[in-house]
Amino acid sequence: MSGEAAPWLNPHERYRLRTSLQGRSVEDVMVAARKRATVRTFRATAEAVGKLQEHVLPTGGAAMRAADMGAVFGLAGGDGFMDGYVPVGTADEMAAAFHLEESEDGNVTLREVDFEEGLRNGVPVAAIALDLTESLATREQSAGRRVLRKLLEDYASRG
Repeated sequence: MSGEAAPWLNPHERYRLRTSLQGRSVEDVMVAARKRATVRTFRATAEAVGKLQEHVLPTGGAAMRAADMGAVFGLAGGDGFMDGYVPVGTADEMAAAFHLEESEDGNVTLREVDFEEGLRNGVPVAAIALDLTESLATREQSAGRRVLRKLLEDYASRG
């Protein structure tokens, strides 16, 4: 979980980010990040979910399928669902290509973002933690909050 924060940002932008995070609580960060993506939920077959994995950057519970990420959060991944980031404008294309039906309680969550540069090396742990805090599953919410709190504490101690 260590490493340089937001390496795609220039030094001035990183300084502003560091300054804005000083003294912030998990709840503060959750509120500040609430509009980071346009979230769309769909219903899909198990076959479509499997195919989507090639086109989506996994986050939330779907990111737990990677053993190293599961270890960070103390969670195990499952099958039959997808939660991930896609570029703005592609959710409709994916819905058509994979026969997804928009549904509030669907098993596919696509998070459209316009800051793809920040996702070039995968979804950052902090974003996965934020997405977990929005889960309906209490265990995932708790894990997301715990990891966010640790990230903020680690960040503050680096000063």
